[in-house]
Amino acid sequence: MIAWLHVKQIKKKFYQESRAGRWISGASIRTNLQIRLVLALLGVAVVYAGAAIGGLLHAVVGNTVTLVWAPSGIALAALFIFGFPMAAGVALGAFLANAWTGVSLWVAAGIAAGNTLEAVAGVLLLTRFADFASGLHRRRDVFAFIGLAAVASTMLSASIGVFTLLLGGLVTMADATGVWVKWWLGDMMGVLVVAPALLVWLDQKTPGIEIVSRFKAFEAALLGATLVWVSYLIFGAPELAGRSYYPSALAVFPFVIWGALRFGQRGASLLTLVVALLAVWGTAQGRGPFMVDSPVDSLVRWCTFAIVVAVTGLLLAASVAEQQRAQTALKLSHSELDRLVRERTSDLQNANTQLRREMIERRHLESELIRISEVQNQTMGRELHDGLGQYLTSLSLMGAALQQKLHESQSPEVEIAARMVRLASDASDISRTFAQSLCPVAFEFGGLSSALERLAERTCMPGGIQCNFQCDTGLSIADDITAINFYRIAQEAVNNALKYSEAGLILIELRQIGDQYRLCVSDDGVGFDVNNPVHQHGVGMHSMHYRARLLGGTFLIEPQLFKGTRIVAAVPAV
Repeated sequence: MIAWLHVKQIKKKFYQESRAGRWISGASIRTNLQIRLVLALLGVAVVYAGAAIGGLLHAVVGNTVTLVWAPSGIALAALFIFGFPMAAGVALGAFLANAWTGVSLWVAAGIAAGNTLEAVAGVLLLTRFADFASGLHRRRDVFAFIGLAAVASTMLSASIGVFTLLLGGLVTMADATGVWVKWWLGDMMGVLVVAPALLVWLDQKTPGIEIVSRFKAFEAALLGATLVWVSYLIFGAPELAGRSYYPSALAVFPFVIWGALRFGQRGASLLTLVVALLAVWGTAQGRGPFMVDSPVDSLVRWCTFAIVVAVTGLLLAASVAEQQRAQTALKLSHSELDRLVRERTSDLQNANTQLRREMIERRHLESELIRISEVQNQTMGRELHDGLGQYLTSLSLMGAALQQKLHESQSPEVEIAARMVRLASDASDISRTFAQSLCPVAFEFGGLSSALERLAERTCMPGGIQCNFQCDTGLSIADDITAINFYRIAQEAVNNALKYSEAGLILIELRQIGDQYRLCVSDDGVGFDVNNPVHQHGVGMHSMHYRARLLGGTFLIEPQLFKGTRIVAAVPAV
């Protein structure tokens, strides 16, 4: 429940003065608080009594029952904003107003008790069971306000009031139901028309109307002036006195709707209060669309109209407020999402940049490793050719000389010497072939084209498999890394064809197509199934893929069962 606003302000003031060095005793603080509280209670009592007397001037049953009962809204707002101690002011004001009508004091006290309990019950119902917010900016608040405060709590006052009048002999049992309905409608009107305006304008927790531009200020002034003028024409113009046309009252609804849409609950509640005051003033003067032969029926029509206008404005303003909050929340969510996306995008970009940098560094290191590996291969190839190859050649020559001498002497060991010569010659050929695979001599003289052509020549077998090489005229790949990797890819592809394809023809092609170097090795063998895990995970396949990616290119295998295999490696021409 809301604490006493004025008590909080007093305490804050005294604490500020104490901190400033102006020390005030506890007794002085209590005395000032008590004085302020008494003044607040008297203020509520005076306002309540004044509004009650004004409403009782239009009493429809004796001097105590009226349909113009603004005090019910004043009492509810006072207790909700300033706290339950204000109930004493409500009780005092109600007692004085009812005593002013001339009824006995105990009847005035009974009616005052009902009026006070009505306000207390309304606040309790709203705060304990509805989690009510005085700004009425949610539809649930409006429905709770209508159902609990306007409908339910006012029944308590009407019931106690009519029962008191019955005990005092001021009404008969036959008239009790009609009196109860009129009492209830009057109290309901006060709660729905007066209380919202006080709650949303006086409660400091309620956000005010934001006049963000001169145009909106002009719009507010135009709306108020137009509504007053139209309401005067409908409800108070002397020229229309005696001309009752009930649908003309509907002309005020567009203005209330305008106020709710553009200025929220403060605009809707204030316009509703203005319309209700002008309408009851005109009706009391015998003018406007609610006038009929019976003054009581005229006020009943006015009361019903005021209730409908109030409910319409409250619900519409709450719906607009909820929509605006939803839009604001959606915008905030979008902004937060955009921020998160930008952050994540920035993080991803940084991560991608770092990853690209690491990939470039890795490729550079891998290229360097391959270069070093090729240098080692060349060194090993030269050592095999110049070292081991020379020794094996010398051994072969010495064996041949020994074989000749043994042959001349007709020694039986001549066959052993001949076998040694053959073994030494075979070993020399093997070392020479191995040395050339490690370090193709053709690279040093004709580059990649010569090396691939020499590879094709070595692959050919008389009466067996044929291997041809085709190259664009004048094509030369100057980059050593590209050249050696192309050679290794071709070497691996040819070896695979020899081992597995059962091919009769192997074709090696080296082309430049646009801005790409393209190496193609094809055969007319049995082909293979690319989806076979044995083929997918082979070391040779991975090696060829790896070398093509290392050069920033692509590697493609086009196998066709029983129709051969085509392997294509394409890299950027640098």
